[in-house]
Amino acid sequence: MSGNAPNQALLEALGKLIKDVQDLVMLLGQGLSRAKPWQRQLSAHLADIDRQLQVLRMTVAMEKQDGEILEAAEQLAGLSRLAGAALAGSRVDPTTRAAIKLIGDLTVRIRTTLQEARG
Repeated sequence: MSGNAPNQALLEALGKLIKDVQDLVMLLGQGLSRAKPWQRQLSAHLADIDRQLQVLRMTVAMEKQDGEILEAAEQLAGLSRLAGAALAGSRVDPTTRAAIKLIGDLTVRIRTTLQEARG
């Protein structure tokens, strides 16, 4: 991404994916009551995902090396997988479970998009 002139379509697709994940994380976090242990745990995972989203946005905006951008995306996908795994045995409601799965799927798409762009 940083070597040649940036591919505008790729940047737009990446920006949309990042925005979608950010919106889901924000809305899911706002809707949690934090009364139950799984809600508090999910809240902490969402905060970690949000911080990593900020790191990814900054690495892209600062036009860092491709490897740094890809590593930030891989860490984001890993945090999303961790959040999903943490809720696997809990009593989380189906809507929240689906939202976490969607966040995980979107973060994998971000990583895949960056890997394909890298070549």
